[in-house]
Amino acid sequence: MSDTINLTPTPRTPDADQRPIRIQYGDVKMDLPRLDDSTQLPIELIIAGMGAASQGWDNLDNEQKMAFMATILAFLTKQYPKFARELDRKSGDKVRDLGLIFDAWATATTELDPKA
Repeated sequence: MSDTINLTPTPRTPDADQRPIRIQYGDVKMDLPRLDDSTQLPIELIIAGMGAASQGWDNLDNEQKMAFMATILAFLTKQYPKFARELDRKSGDKVRDLGLIFDAWATATTELDPKA
């Protein structure tokens, strides 16, 4: 079977809402992708999100929750290197602060689109 199946990427639609989620942590201003729009999300966040969504957050064990959070943290520190320094310099409870950031990101997305 040597036939090649050619697939064409789904075109981006110009009417998609391109507004980022703006979060500031300390002195670091972040423009984060909307969680309800896969055109804006990097593939590593889609993979992590699908893993968590497939079981439901409440059904994940602590190891799975930490793996999800580690993926998000890796994305944030890659995109915003100053964020890691800010977290190290100013945070009294890094895990709690990360949770607050994740929650603000998710909440801001649902406020933009209640169906998210």
